Amino acid sequence: MTAGLKHFTAIALTILVLNLGGLRAEAKLNVVATTSDIGALLEKIAGDQASVEVIAKGTQDPHFIEPKPSYMVKVAKADLLVSNGLSLEEGWLPNLIQGGRNPKVKPGTKGYLELGQHAEPLDIPQGAVSRAAGDVHPDGNPHFTLDPIRMGALANVVAERLAELDPSNRAQFVGRAKTLQKELETKTKEWQERIAKTGVKQVVAYHNDLRYFLERFGLRAAAFLEPKPGIPPTAQHLLDTVSLIKRDKISVILVENFFDTKIAERLASDVPSVKVRVVGIAVGSKVELKSTADVIEQLVAAIEGKSI
Repeated sequence: MTAGLKHFTAIALTILVLNLGGLRAEAKLNVVATTSDIGALLEKIAGDQASVEVIAKGTQDPHFIEPKPSYMVKVAKADLLVSNGLSLEEGWLPNLIQGGRNPKVKPGTKGYLELGQHAEPLDIPQGAVSRAAGDVHPDGNPHFTLDPIRMGALANVVAERLAELDPSNRAQFVGRAKTLQKELETKTKEWQERIAKTGVKQVVAYHNDLRYFLERFGLRAAAFLEPKPGIPPTAQHLLDTVSLIKRDKISVILVENFFDTKIAERLASDVPSVKVRVVGIAVGSKVELKSTADVIEQLVAAIEGKSI
């Protein structure tokens, strides 16, 4: 090889190394969210600095997801895996992590973030947990994504973890999180005022996944169509619920989009003054629900008695 060719080759190799280094420096983080709510939160905060993929769609019940090989591929490529936690995904996420064979996102590493432990969970059972009580989550109710104030606070948790993995974009992550938190706090005050104007204090729901929404907006579930979480209603339970609706003059039954409306409609036929509202409780559960704010707006409209 001539001296000139050697020199050219050395320069070419140097440029190649520099280009590869630049590509690596500019490479986006690969982030995987277990649910659509968490995915929407991540997209708001990550912006163009990360690629976000979601496992459970908003139309699916996140308790029951089939651990498909395609999901394992997502986990295998992830730099960060963000889960809901509080045992919501316990039936399928461990299998995805095991099948993904990605040491970067195993629990206990900085590539794994469980939001539930940062959410100040409600309904933590006291004493021994038994299946006799239905589908009870031992670490607390996992449906905190229906509280806009909690989601605003969790935006900061997500931003800090993204910044830890990509320090060069810390300012963008943290700034977006603060903006989102402020927006949700402002909207929450408006939603609270609207619900207060309705005079509604109690509702009937199908399942206890509306707990955080009801708590935040000063509402109470007078009854659930399920006598216990995950347990189908008996005829006697439904008769008791009809009596309660009549006695307390309850005006709305909220049926989460995962559940059949037939039972609620049967109750409404016995009490014509009560309205059944089918509500999406996750981003993507209805086409128009693209963010936490959209989901909460729809729930507030249901309380106001608007057709949704």
